[in-house]
Amino acid sequence: MMDGFRKASHSVIGRIIITVMFGFLIFSFALWGIGDIFRGYGQRTVATVGKTEIDTQAYRQAFQNELQVMARRYGHAITTEQALGAGVDREVLGRLVSEAALDDKAHAMKLGISDESIVKKLLTSSTFVGANGQFDKARFNDALRQAGYTEASFIAEQHKLDVRQQIIQSISGLPVAPSLISDAMTVYANEERAIEYVAFGKDQLEAAATPDEATLKKFYDENQSAFRAPDYRKFVYVSLSPTDLVDPESIAEADAKAKYDTDLATRYTVAETRAVRQLIFQTEEDAKAIADRLKAGTAFDDVVAERKLQKADTDLGVVEKSTIADPAVADAAFALESNAVSDVIKGKFGFILVTVGEIKPATVRSFESALPEIRAALSISKGKEMIRDLHDKIEDQRASAKPLPEIAKDLPLKLVTLDAVDRSGRTPDGTAIDGIPEHDALLNAAFSSDVGVDNEAVATRTGGYVWFDVLGITPAHDRPLDEVKAQVLSAWQDDDTNGKLAAKAAELVVGLSSGKTMQDIAASLGVEVKTLTGLKRNSKNADLSQSAIGQAFSVPEGGAGFAIGHQALERIILRVTKADVAASATGLAETGKMTNEIKNSLSDDYANAYVGEVQKELGVSVNDKVIGMALGTN
Repeated sequence: MMDGFRKASHSVIGRIIITVMFGFLIFSFALWGIGDIFRGYGQRTVATVGKTEIDTQAYRQAFQNELQVMARRYGHAITTEQALGAGVDREVLGRLVSEAALDDKAHAMKLGISDESIVKKLLTSSTFVGANGQFDKARFNDALRQAGYTEASFIAEQHKLDVRQQIIQSISGLPVAPSLISDAMTVYANEERAIEYVAFGKDQLEAAATPDEATLKKFYDENQSAFRAPDYRKFVYVSLSPTDLVDPESIAEADAKAKYDTDLATRYTVAETRAVRQLIFQTEEDAKAIADRLKAGTAFDDVVAERKLQKADTDLGVVEKSTIADPAVADAAFALESNAVSDVIKGKFGFILVTVGEIKPATVRSFESALPEIRAALSISKGKEMIRDLHDKIEDQRASAKPLPEIAKDLPLKLVTLDAVDRSGRTPDGTAIDGIPEHDALLNAAFSSDVGVDNEAVATRTGGYVWFDVLGITPAHDRPLDEVKAQVLSAWQDDDTNGKLAAKAAELVVGLSSGKTMQDIAASLGVEVKTLTGLKRNSKNADLSQSAIGQAFSVPEGGAGFAIGHQALERIILRVTKADVAASATGLAETGKMTNEIKNSLSDDYANAYVGEVQKELGVSVNDKVIGMALGTN
């Protein structure tokens, strides 16, 4: 459609037609009003803090980022439903509201930070340091691309972050932790217990019973919501990624070599390093005297001891030449043979002698080994250029209301059809669908949409896009007992087993309290007794769940208890055989750590209290409907 307007504008007749058409549009707006155009206003604002708005895109991106953090932490993907159940949506919103409150306050206080300060911070950040120990622009750009930032948006976000930190640090400060509290907390945290315990599960019980039809029907009726069929969507999508458009093998070797030569010094060369030590003297005469002794065979460490210095006072570490602040020292150190001593150097801070230990020569990665990596990077760069053109073509056709399947056929592009998928990306039989691009973001967008809606493309972290159309919706509904009978039976048996496990565990604890030994309990179950010493409240153990560790500290020495194990159908019976307050030496060693933890906790409390007051002052409004739309839960 946009192409049609552009072509028509090149002729007189076309310009007349366009003028008449838009004239009718303007007349219709004047006649019927334009209120309908703006009824969607505010529907993309999740929350407002003072004059600062949090839009759905920022909220959705923050939510997805948190899911990725959780996935890395737990080692598996976290679904939107799991995150919602854990309250992640509210945690993310709370964080964004706090940040918006501080941004609004900073604006009112006219606080800011210069671009030069931001740039200096980036240039010295270890995150973006390359193999030569200096700022690596390529690594910086890669990090921005993976995080979904442009350079401008990243700098803008750093401005906000640094100003927020200025405010918080000025408020929280370094509060003093009362010694009474730090001492008590140290004793509490370092208390140690020794326990004996046994673990048992459904294998130590009789086989699960089979309920009659009436019992099963009653259980189904009481828990019907657990067996509901979820919403399903049928939708099609087209995914464009830089890696899909250009085959790395199509990149000419000459182009790759040119890129290699450009980045050779910064990306593919590891600079020479040397273990450097130095002695500094006030006068040249003193330095020469020591130089003569060292060259005559006196050990460097003997001179260090004579001068009542520590080894650390003379050690510059294993360094590259560029990291030595004094150029004269750097030149001398990197001209010496291993274990040799330099002549007297007139440095910035006096007269200096330098000696060198281990030398690691510079290494250069070969072009052949880097070729696949370079081709991949160049193919992505070329693919991004192609995506820009394809993006505009697709958006023009979408603007003319052309269905996505027809667009895919015309260009041509691969069209993927998902006949029935739930919010977690599973089919009705529970099979996880592999290969869904931007998995959670695309599914959230699909479940926030409807049939016939013109959807915005979902941006990918690799610089691509995913376009989609919802073709059908199967609403959530109750499934009849006959359809889910196997699931209901399994759930009933697990519930029944849980009850029996709890009753058996309580019975065994009573037996321990009545004089039985842990060996007696183990023999009755057919399991072995295990022991554990040095158990602390914050301990992690492969056999003991956190619930069991908590139980070990909730009973007195000699007392017994039980807890759920790592698995739902596992119980742990334990008895505390010894309870010790940490030895005084250990307690003193930990006191400083605990004091710092309390200081940090108090600082956080001060900061949270301040942010809370700022939010009250500015006023916070939250649109739960828009939040539901952003996460696809409406």
